[in-house]
Amino acid sequence: MINRIKKILLVDDEERLLDSMAQRLTLLGFEAIKAPSGTKAIDIASKTKIDLAIVDLKMPDMDGLATITKLKQMAPDIKTVLLTGYGSEKTRQKTKSLGSDYFEKDSMGELWDLIRRMSAQDIGQQISRGMVESPGRNLGDLPRLIGETPGMQRLRKDIERLSGLDCTIMIQGEEGTGKELAARTVHKLSHRREQRFLAFNCGCFSNDFNFAELLGSLEEPGGYTGSKDQGSRDIRFTGTIFLDHFETMPEETQRDMMALMDKTGSNRFPDSGERDIRFIVATHQDLKKRVEDKKFSKDLYQRLNAIPMSVPPLRERRDDISPLCSFFLAQLNKEFEKSIESISDEVFSVFRDYSFPGNVRELRHIIERAVILADTTTIELMHLPDRLRKTTSAPLSLASQPFMSLAELEKTHIVKAIELTRGNRSKAAEILGISRAALWRKLKMIHIEE
Repeated sequence: MINRIKKILLVDDEERLLDSMAQRLTLLGFEAIKAPSGTKAIDIASKTKIDLAIVDLKMPDMDGLATITKLKQMAPDIKTVLLTGYGSEKTRQKTKSLGSDYFEKDSMGELWDLIRRMSAQDIGQQISRGMVESPGRNLGDLPRLIGETPGMQRLRKDIERLSGLDCTIMIQGEEGTGKELAARTVHKLSHRREQRFLAFNCGCFSNDFNFAELLGSLEEPGGYTGSKDQGSRDIRFTGTIFLDHFETMPEETQRDMMALMDKTGSNRFPDSGERDIRFIVATHQDLKKRVEDKKFSKDLYQRLNAIPMSVPPLRERRDDISPLCSFFLAQLNKEFEKSIESISDEVFSVFRDYSFPGNVRELRHIIERAVILADTTTIELMHLPDRLRKTTSAPLSLASQPFMSLAELEKTHIVKAIELTRGNRSKAAEILGISRAALWRKLKMIHIEE
């Protein structure tokens, strides 16, 4: 006996997120039903038997908790999940009291684990176990994007919106912020997640590098066309190509890539059924400005038609330093077989004042070095690199440092402008960026003699 296809109701006011999740559920063999509001969800559930409802917390007409309450009143046996990007212990407790599961959007992997278990236990369509359990194809095995600051919440929301769309993405961010991690997360959430993810550094491409040869090198075993020509290939690659440092791609390679896109479309290559490729490019410079400065091809920039996504630098998300440290510490304890339990307050104080020019990558290297050097259960100042310890060795004090008041600083600056222009007040005012009348008033206030 074949069971009926299970119906999953998706309730969210973000259309793109609904489309992305619905696509994944369909691939797993479920029937996904989309509802843009709580009111619409209630209407659908009154007419259709729903097996699982995944409900967003924040919606304009009716929030997720109210929607789940009404769904439970209509069908007490319905399984419900509250999904939120604004998690709190209070919300978690309210959700549990309704007999509903609770998942935060930064731990979507756990939700997909739940759905995969439903798929494996009782699925209407005959889905192969290879899709459900094959190593490296675990839909819940997503990269970890650590952090709850507004910038990271925006990044996760952008990833959810764009992963299900068949478009080129341009990830902007400084070195070490995690652009490749974001790209891998997009790949894992896309319909290409079953395929390969390949990352290339465009800064390593030489001037004579040929982009078509790159695609040809991706041929997989058994990929020959059967042609008598020895050099003939059939490119079997399907998946995501990540091009880092995209702004450094040589001009010849830019032209080569654009020629292929002109012939075949931005994401598809000849015989597109087997060569469906999505490009994700990353840059730590303003690519539009490089185009204006004639340092990057305007035609390729326009051909990409890429949707931008931004990864914030660590200095703009300092509240994420603590959870990042905990995550890295757990990873590195396991890797080096150590049992370090904590990081001292003095170390966190240094971290709060440090600019982290190398961003998250630099923080991980600092923690890795400390884990290796530490012979106690706590990471202390002595385990930090010299460049960080020096910032604490000679603290500034108002008593020991010459320090001018704003009034003294302004007076000194005005005097220098007057001296520089040999008493020409019009020129002095122009240098100072103020009117001649304003300069006259300031001179009168600080009693500067004629």
